[in-house]
Amino acid sequence: MKPFDEDLDVAPPPSEPKERRYVYNGGGSPPPAREEIRRGNRPVTRRRRSPFNLILAMVLVSILIVLYVWNKLTVNRLAMEINDLQMQCQKVQYSNEVLRAEVNRKSSLERIGKIATDKLGMTYTKTQPVPLDIDEQRLEKLQP
Repeated sequence: MKPFDEDLDVAPPPSEPKERRYVYNGGGSPPPAREEIRRGNRPVTRRRRSPFNLILAMVLVSILIVLYVWNKLTVNRLAMEINDLQMQCQKVQYSNEVLRAEVNRKSSLERIGKIATDKLGMTYTKTQPVPLDIDEQRLEKLQP
């Protein structure tokens, strides 16, 4: 029996890779996938992460989260306080309007005249008022 290699007339692969030329007009095969380039100087080692740096990062992130939550709570509390103050301001403005209307109603001349005639017994005068002349010399003598 012959060995398997003797039946095939296959040439062994060359020691140097052949240069491949590609035609970029749609013909030919696509370039092979890029293989990982090995470094010849030194072996690639993964850098270890320090536990201190990891803990520090976790502490910083947790502090930022706490500050964010505290900020949200403070903003919500202030928004509720503003809403309460606006409601209180509206109530005060409404009561001021009611009081102004009551003052206007009570200070009308018709109402005052009616109360003066009915309750106090006052009457309207039938004569014109007389102007009062003040003598300034007599006024100066009276003042000390």
